[in-house]
Amino acid sequence: MPPHLPLPLHLGPQGQVPSIYDRNDDPRTPLLSGSRKSGDWNSKRPSWVRRHRLLILVLAAVVVATSTLTSIYREDFSRAVVAMSFLSSEMPAQDPETTEPDSEEPFDPVELARLSVDALLSRQSTTLETAVARYILKTRRPPPPNYDQWFQFAQERSCLIDEYDQIHRDFEPFYQMAMENPKEFQEMVNRGAAVIEQKAVEMAVVEIKEGSVEIRNGGEVAYLSNWPITLGRFSAHLPDMKFLLNSRDEPRVAFNLQAEGSLEKAFHPEDATPFEIAPRPTAEFFKHHSGCLIPGKAPGFPTSINDDTAFLISSAKSGFTTDLYPIISMTKISPCFSDILFPTEYYYDQSWWSGKYAYPDNIPWEDKKPQIYWRGMSNGGQIIGSNFHSFPRFKLVDLGRAHPDIMDVAITRFAETLCLEGCDREAVMKEYNITGDGQSREDLYGYKYAVDLDGTTFSGRYLGLLRSGSLVFKATVFEEYFNQWLRPYEHYIPVLPDLSDLVEKITWANENPEEARLIQQRGMQVAKRILTDDQNDCYFFAVLLEWARLQAYAQTVGA
Repeated sequence: MPPHLPLPLHLGPQGQVPSIYDRNDDPRTPLLSGSRKSGDWNSKRPSWVRRHRLLILVLAAVVVATSTLTSIYREDFSRAVVAMSFLSSEMPAQDPETTEPDSEEPFDPVELARLSVDALLSRQSTTLETAVARYILKTRRPPPPNYDQWFQFAQERSCLIDEYDQIHRDFEPFYQMAMENPKEFQEMVNRGAAVIEQKAVEMAVVEIKEGSVEIRNGGEVAYLSNWPITLGRFSAHLPDMKFLLNSRDEPRVAFNLQAEGSLEKAFHPEDATPFEIAPRPTAEFFKHHSGCLIPGKAPGFPTSINDDTAFLISSAKSGFTTDLYPIISMTKISPCFSDILFPTEYYYDQSWWSGKYAYPDNIPWEDKKPQIYWRGMSNGGQIIGSNFHSFPRFKLVDLGRAHPDIMDVAITRFAETLCLEGCDREAVMKEYNITGDGQSREDLYGYKYAVDLDGTTFSGRYLGLLRSGSLVFKATVFEEYFNQWLRPYEHYIPVLPDLSDLVEKITWANENPEEARLIQQRGMQVAKRILTDDQNDCYFFAVLLEWARLQAYAQTVGA
């Protein structure tokens, strides 16, 4: 049996790959405790307290540097920092007369954030042998063919080597199916390609042959001018293959892997019109027909956030399938969608789609307003009657009116194409003072905080906000390829989809300026140094190697 094929190795329970990185993105997880305001740490503190604070910084760096194969990777080490600071404040104070001169360096969030990224990069595999061993440990199968070429490509571009758990999760259902029927993957690809080439479903069939790229589709497809350029940077290292690419911002594969009987259903497709299911509105479809109830993130009794998500209430576009297909998409919502994630062109600096700033941040942090800033369109879902009051962007403006001291937010343009039956355009624009007057993207530089909200789907401005110099508050239900690298409370502050905790978290940031600044700096460092165009290429390249392995297996063993 060929050495790169998966079947000699066993999968975990229910075909799941055990992950050593358990994500904890509960927005209700207590924020960094304590309220250490500027000026609290001064030379009047006892010397042992000052030394203790220096020890805190050292311990924080050690936690990051030693977290390669432990669950510490998912912990927010800054909570430990503040907890220790709190303990030190509870210790009995010494006589000020006995204190020593303060010779320690001041608290430096910029340097600590830089060190955390250094630690992430330094723990990556430096040899092919180590990378292969870690791949096997995580997936219980050897890497795919051409992995050695990917490894060299990634090293030359300073990409991450071992941090691709999302890819492993996305492909695991297809590996499980291949163990039962090796031909199934190729059959799914062929069925999907037949639909895409015949109908205008805003998807593309991409074929790689001897390094050349050919794209076929049955109608208008976005990014056609970008994809050949992107793929051309590494297509010479890819085996011959054919894959399916979704050009919409929306996910397409409304197949719940966690539903009872999902494996059996995956082998028996029933959707007579794949990628054409277009309910309007989408609320009933997601709640009752697809069984897609998105659990809330708050602790305690289970809740659903379907009624607080524009996409789930009344999606701007749909075109779903309820069968399992291997479709490569920009985003998805788990567990209701099973698309395979890849980097969107929105996150390539060289792309026209990228939200660029005209000039770098030129306002010192201490001179920025302690408010949250947002400007944008009324994007969200199709407005039918008064349902827009449940859409996050309209809710944000409602909150801003109630809290003008900490929020400067406005909808600047109205999405005309989303105004459908029962939508009173003039009344909506008047209620929310939508004037159509645009503002400079760089106005954000004057504010300490930015909020990032879903639009019709994910927000393509996220990485730009992280790089801007503002602390990002993020409210989303969508997954993207970089989720495992941008961790809540370490790189950004998560907010519930209904925005019910936004005000208290802005207040926390103002009461804890050092911790807020540290989160902002860590997010900016990761966005600038890790989430580069080269890293996007490395991720996409790795996705296609997994695809190529499954396809080759179907064509050889399944023949």
